[in-house]
Amino acid sequence: MQNVPFMPATDPLGYTAPLDQRATYPLLGVPLEVRSNSPAVIAAAERAFGGWCGLEPELIAKAAPLVVSLIVHRVDDRLPMTDEESRTNGQRTADMPFIQRFHSDCFLATDGANLLTAQFDRGRALGFVTPELVADEAQLRYHALELLALLLVTRDDRTPVHAGAVVRKGRAVLLVGRSMAGKSTLCYACLRDGFQLLAEDVVYVSWRCGMRLWGMPWRIHLLPDAVRYFAELADIPAAIQANGKLKLAVETTMFGADRQIRHVERAVVCMVDRRAGRSSALEPIDPGIPIMALSRDLESGFDLHGDTRGVAEALVAGGAYRLHVGSDLAGAVALLKELTDE
Repeated sequence: MQNVPFMPATDPLGYTAPLDQRATYPLLGVPLEVRSNSPAVIAAAERAFGGWCGLEPELIAKAAPLVVSLIVHRVDDRLPMTDEESRTNGQRTADMPFIQRFHSDCFLATDGANLLTAQFDRGRALGFVTPELVADEAQLRYHALELLALLLVTRDDRTPVHAGAVVRKGRAVLLVGRSMAGKSTLCYACLRDGFQLLAEDVVYVSWRCGMRLWGMPWRIHLLPDAVRYFAELADIPAAIQANGKLKLAVETTMFGADRQIRHVERAVVCMVDRRAGRSSALEPIDPGIPIMALSRDLESGFDLHGDTRGVAEALVAGGAYRLHVGSDLAGAVALLKELTDE
């Protein structure tokens, strides 16, 4: 394990750890301050949230920053080990899943060594993380830093919607569909053909004071078989991501910084499904179909927000369509171009 710099607490509970390492970011237009006793945590925060620096001041909420504090703290070696930990030479964090619980205004999570909590009514989150977790930046960001930050930020008018989103001529096309429907592949194909990327998998919607969609366009994760469609991906190795899925991680900067867009005010919704062996086709549909898809039987995490139906209704006000993606992926992209020309 690489050496992780941090200022340790002088007490066994971590109370005295100094949180003198700090940085602030306008995440999804909401001020967020990250505090830690380790410069390594702040460096990870910069890579996670640095893309939000330079956001137009008028888009940043006039509010005190939400606060995420991550304290690097070693596991107390005096704690008794379980039989399983003894068999694995005391590796408490190896392959241990995070268990999460949520109730009222409180969130808790642990994997046995790392402890996380968030208090939404106070706008604060606190985590005690091991040097081992900090040394694995992808796991630190996914399981702690980004998780806690987004939990806080999305509590007030930043509702997460499970959809990809590409943008052309200032208009976003939300791509809604079940897993394996090809949303990320379609997003990448659109990027190659001149679209901007707003998000590959999650769009955050603020709508109470006017519609605005927010996204994190920094990268796209594709299934390994995407090389069948895009030869330029052949040199990118598939790897297990922090969420446990085998994917190709593609940085969207390869298309230029202007192809990443963080927010947009206009949108149309497209339900996406596969139509193998046939031509791609686009058709208008009853708005009730995407409203139901976006507001009922939601996956865990997307069901923590009580205003999902209102958000869905606001989104489909811009139009509702079904895109059948056939064997001609380029044909599907062309149809989305026509849609954004309207």
